[in-house]
Amino acid sequence: MDWKEVFRQWAKTDEHLVKVEEARRIIAEALRRHQKPYVSFSGGKDSTCVLHLVLQQKPDVTVLHWDYGPYYIPRWLAAEFVENARRIGAVNIRVETSPEYERLGRNAINVLGRECLEKLIPNLKKEGYDLAFVGLRREESVRRRWRIDRGQSLGIIPECWPVGNWSWKDVWAYIFGNDLPYASIYDIYAPVVGWDKARLTTFFDPEFDKFGNSNLDGLLLWRFKHVLGVK
Repeated sequence: MDWKEVFRQWAKTDEHLVKVEEARRIIAEALRRHQKPYVSFSGGKDSTCVLHLVLQQKPDVTVLHWDYGPYYIPRWLAAEFVENARRIGAVNIRVETSPEYERLGRNAINVLGRECLEKLIPNLKKEGYDLAFVGLRREESVRRRWRIDRGQSLGIIPECWPVGNWSWKDVWAYIFGNDLPYASIYDIYAPVVGWDKARLTTFFDPEFDKFGNSNLDGLLLWRFKHVLGVK
């Protein structure tokens, strides 16, 4: 089955177009209520859709990308994330990271929580940022559905989830229907696990060992298993 063609056809359906229009309305209302938003862009499929949707209404929006460092994300892929954001239309791209990734290597557990949520986000609030557009979807997990339904943001800056009601098929339909650049790693993982289960995560990350991720990474991204200077 040619899944990419399936997604292109789905992009033309009324069901999908209704969800796209709903997302646009959510963004428009959020922009009306907030003065200085940013888009949280991981480089993954969901944030790719959100970035494109927001840029259509606010071309100068700040795009915030968190870099997990050389032991969790290959440098070629990290560069691809930023380049894809530019190709989608972003002009204000801000890349943040933590020296903890270099210091701790693959033992850098919960650095995102300590360095981003507890330090960076409060600093962004001091800079005047008052909203974060995030590619969170109810379908992904019970916990994410719970967050969206209760309007619970992870940090002190409120979040907006324009694609919260989208399915995985809607996400890929939007990407292929609009011919958007997306992380090439999906073309490696999706044929193995399925387009419905392909997710962007940090690679060889002990936090995901309980899900068996490292086994799959070892099969598909084995060249990255022993990066130079790995700790």
